[in-house]
Amino acid sequence: MHSLHVKLSDEPELSSVCSALLLAFIENSRVLRYCSGGGDYTNTQNDFGDHQLEMDVQCELNVNTELKKTGFVSHTASEETPEMKLLSEGGKYIVTFDPLDGSSIIGTNFAVGTIVAIWKSDENLLIGKRGRDMVSACCCLYGSRTNVVFWNEKEQKVQEYTLFDGDKQGHWELTKDNIKIKPKGKLFSPGNTRCIAEHIPYREVVDYWIHNGYTLRYSGGMAPDICQIFLKEVGVFSCFGDAKNPSKLRYLYECAPLSFLTEKAEGKSFNGKHSVLDTEITGYQQKSEIIVGSADEIEFFKSVWKKHGLLKE
Repeated sequence: MHSLHVKLSDEPELSSVCSALLLAFIENSRVLRYCSGGGDYTNTQNDFGDHQLEMDVQCELNVNTELKKTGFVSHTASEETPEMKLLSEGGKYIVTFDPLDGSSIIGTNFAVGTIVAIWKSDENLLIGKRGRDMVSACCCLYGSRTNVVFWNEKEQKVQEYTLFDGDKQGHWELTKDNIKIKPKGKLFSPGNTRCIAEHIPYREVVDYWIHNGYTLRYSGGMAPDICQIFLKEVGVFSCFGDAKNPSKLRYLYECAPLSFLTEKAEGKSFNGKHSVLDTEITGYQQKSEIIVGSADEIEFFKSVWKKHGLLKE
């Protein structure tokens, strides 16, 4: 049995769901430790003697398996399987997640992550809901260490926990408490820059960052590139597009949960029209543009959009 030492809600069912996720992240970290190159596994087995599946499918399976054990999750949907999957009849929550964000860069040994959103179950299975209806969210990173940024509903703050597995079981310890993103910070992580040749407003913002001494830190993985904002408590991540090179980020599995965490940490989010969290959910493959991070930096971004007639308030 894994040792958790973490309580993220006073509500027993939600606490159980959060604990299940932490257990899944421990197993995911072990799965990824034994992947090689672009995803093939060495000849290893997990603790139960089962041969490992292809890594992103295995990470998805780990999350669904632990959530099903709780009996409190009615449905899940993931970027790998973007449709509602029944787990437990009458479950109080729905979980949407990206089991392995950054799978395209894992072969270079860059950090990758799991991004999760927790919602109250409803008869429409989230259709018509908005990001602000989310109950909790988290993002786990698997790199030189395994850490997770989680909304602690019990204490009403964003926290970082780090996995310590020297005891062969694994337990989580609080390593950064009450994360608050500062309003200004010269760190930027621009996604989908292939579009800036024709996307004039986006190019103007990126040029501003470059010519005003901002530090570029971009790995190509949304999870690590946004989590650095929580740990440094400054900066922005952006991904916008045009007709030729649209943003490919998924709302339910990436943009909504990371925007939720950002706004809970006193940052802001924006999708070109409004806060990412004000987007109405219309489907399980819904995509979104996004910028998240330091509040004043988001306001500058919005001012450029307004200048070019893209934002009307």
